[in-house]
This record gives sequence, structure tokens and C-alpha cells, in this order.
Amino acid sequence: MDEIRQILEAYQACGFYKRTAKRLQVSKNTVKTYVQRAQAAYGTVAQALAVEEGELHEAQPGGYGYSQFCERLGRHLQGKGLSMALSHKPGHSVYLDFAGKTMQWVSREDGQVHDCQALVAVLPYSQYTFAIALHSQKVLDLAHGITEALLFFGGVPQVILSDNLKAFVTRPGRYEPDFNELCVQLAAHYGCGLEAARPGKPKDKASVENMVSTVYKRVYAPLRNKTFHSLSELNHAIAPAVEAHNLLPFQKRPGSRLSCFEAEEQQLLSALPSHRFEAKKSTSAKVQRNYHIFLGEEKNFYSVPFQYVGKQAYATYTSRAVEVFVGQKRVASHQRLPPHGTYLYQTQEAHMPRSHQEWRKAQGYDAAYFAEQAQKIGPATEWAMGQVLLSRAQQSQSYNSCRGILALGKKYTPLRLERAAVRCQGAGKASYGMLKNILERKLDQQPQQLGAFSPPEHSNIRGPQAYQ
Repeated sequence: MDEIRQILEAYQACGFYKRTAKRLQVSKNTVKTYVQRAQAAYGTVAQALAVEEGELHEAQPGGYGYSQFCERLGRHLQGKGLSMALSHKPGHSVYLDFAGKTMQWVSREDGQVHDCQALVAVLPYSQYTFAIALHSQKVLDLAHGITEALLFFGGVPQVILSDNLKAFVTRPGRYEPDFNELCVQLAAHYGCGLEAARPGKPKDKASVENMVSTVYKRVYAPLRNKTFHSLSELNHAIAPAVEAHNLLPFQKRPGSRLSCFEAEEQQLLSALPSHRFEAKKSTSAKVQRNYHIFLGEEKNFYSVPFQYVGKQAYATYTSRAVEVFVGQKRVASHQRLPPHGTYLYQTQEAHMPRSHQEWRKAQGYDAAYFAEQAQKIGPATEWAMGQVLLSRAQQSQSYNSCRGILALGKKYTPLRLERAAVRCQGAGKASYGMLKNILERKLDQQPQQLGAFSPPEHSNIRGPQAYQ
């Protein structure tokens, strides 16, 4: 603007385009252009010189010319492409990204070539890197890759950040994206948060974006001429290449990724849980009349409290555990049955009605149990129980009779059963039928007639001394 004002002042002083141009060493057309613009905007050159410099700068009644438009647009765009240096806190986050290029392995059986995906995980503070080959970018494979990355780091950062992968984010959003339910389960298991980069903003996770390029050079390239026959074989080869990458010295700061991680970041990671994450599956099932639900994947049955018979239940399960819900209430929890069996039942005694509990107990009875229960009632009952246990060639065949004797104690009271057993002692033998008959006829409540009959004396009647 100083040069324009100088042109207008010189023209006002002399009044000629050519003389002004010669004096200021500019072209005649330049002088003419600015003078005519000033006159068009303010009427005269003097009036143009009287306004403030800012107002004079903005006066463009005919708009900018093409060259001026391009020059100003260029200056504007320069301010839009600026990059901000991001500072990362140690132990705060891990960045994830799938490499664009796939890796391969070849089946030994049929020679078929299988493409696989490479997941790269980076702790941005130390640049400590992990890479693994996965079957696909599906959610189960992603969850497996994240788990392996956390095991490799030996701890859990505060945040897992990825771009808007379909397996990671179900609904993108600048402020509140919706994450895949399995990823939410994983984050809850490891006690960390989930974050998604802004759609179309790769600079949000520049560390891992740049690391993917580095992985191409330091992992892909050394393995490009080798053939692998399984995914595990490929990952076995990836591991030392990643280790070598982490040991390389930094170019612009001392140490390596490994040394920086061990010195400044590792201790800030949260401890891993006692067991690794497993995906929870879920299914709905109706509680059957036998108070069990059927888990269709493995074709086995798990009990729930018998009060929920006929209710619609919802089961979640892993390879280790099965949990059953009715509504929002968890009503049962089981260890999962081994995978090699089908149509097996896992039944908790507390879930059974009382009558079924009693029957189940009977299936595990032995002689010691019956003797112990009879002893609690009294010595005569213990004796009677022993007689019954000895009455069969196979002791187990007497268990139903023993159960019957205990049932008599519940029906007629233990005191009456003990009295009935005393009457049996007088006869020198005992059985379930004898005890039942005594109790039904209430003979236990009548005095015993011991020694009521005495034979008369007679010469033909010999006493016990004749048999000595």
C-alpha cells in the first residue's frame, strides 16, 4: 500500500501518467490503473489519499484480477495446510492400523495361496512396535491381534486408538462414535478406553501411519522371497524382524525404541489381567421342564433354578464359563463343559427341587452314610440298619431298603423308629418291612410281652440241660 500511495501522491503533484511513471520507475499503465481505480472509488485522487490506509487497502469495486486472486488464494491455502507437532504421554495410548499390503502363506496340501492382513500396533511415545499377521480384518481377528499386542507390550495403556475400521467402529462420529460390542468387551476386560481417529484424518495417528511404511521396509522386504506354509509359521518369521526394528538406534535422539520403552514407558502401563481376553458369545434359550437350557453350539445342557422353568433365558459364554440370565438377573453360572462331549448335563444341586435333591443323594449313598444316619437316631436303629445292610449278597442292593428306613424316621419321628428297632432287637432280626409294620400298627407304643409264656412242668418236657 505504501507504493500505491506513493504513486497517487506523485500523480497528484504532477498530473501526468508518463512523468509519474518516469519518476517512480514503473510502467505508465501501472500508474494509469491505480489512478483510475482511486478516482472510481473516491471521486478524486485527493479524496483517495485522505482515507485511512486500511480502507484504501480494501477498496476493490471491480473485484480482484485473475493474478491477484491466485496470489491471495495461495496465501490463504498456505495457512490451511499447517501441521501441529503432537506430544505423546508415555503409557497413554497404543495406535493400531492394518497395513494396506497383504502378506501370504501357501497351503502344503493343495498349494493354494492365502492372503492375510498385517496389524501394526505402536506406542507413540517410544515408537515401540508390534506386528502380527491375521486371517482377516474381521472383529474376532482384530480382537486376537489387540490381545497379542498387549501381551507383547507386557501391559495395558489407557487408550486403544484406531481409525474407523468396520470391525472397530460401527457408527463413526466426531465426538461419540459407536464401537463394536466385542471391542467394548475387550476394553472392559483389560481396563482401558477406546478412541477412534476422525474420519479422513490420518494425522490423528501419524505414528502408526508412518510405522506402516517402515514395516514394509523392515518386515515385508526381508520376507518377500520366502515361502510360508501356515499363518503361525509366517508370524514366527515376523517376530525377529520386528525385534530387530525395535533394537535399531533412533536417527535424531539417543537410544532405541526398546530402550526408550523399557526406561520410560513400560512401568507406566497397567498390569495385564490374570487371563487373556476371550470373546463372549451369546444365545437365547428357553428353560426346559428339566430346569436346564440347551447350548446349541456344543449341544450340552446347563441348569438354572427350577423356579424359572418355561422362562426365556439369555446365555453368554466363553471357552471357560457359561452365564445364564433371565431378564437382567444372572440366575446361573457354570464352568463350561469340555468340548469333546455332547449332550452332557451340568447340574448344580441348588437349582434342583427338594425331591430331586433327595433322589440324587441316594445315587451316591454307601454303607457308611446309612450307618452314620442311623447312629444319629439311636443304637437300636443303628443295629437294625446293620442287619439290613448285611441282608443282601450285594450291599448296594440294600440301599433302597436303607433309604426306606430313614424315610420312616421322617414320617413317624426318630423316637418311634428307635422304639420299633428295639422291638426288632427282641426278635433278633430286622428289615424295612418289619419296622414299617410295627410303626403302622403302632406296636412300638405298646409294652413288649417278653417272657409272657412259660411251659408247664412235665416229665416228658426236657429243659436245655438235655442238649448239653
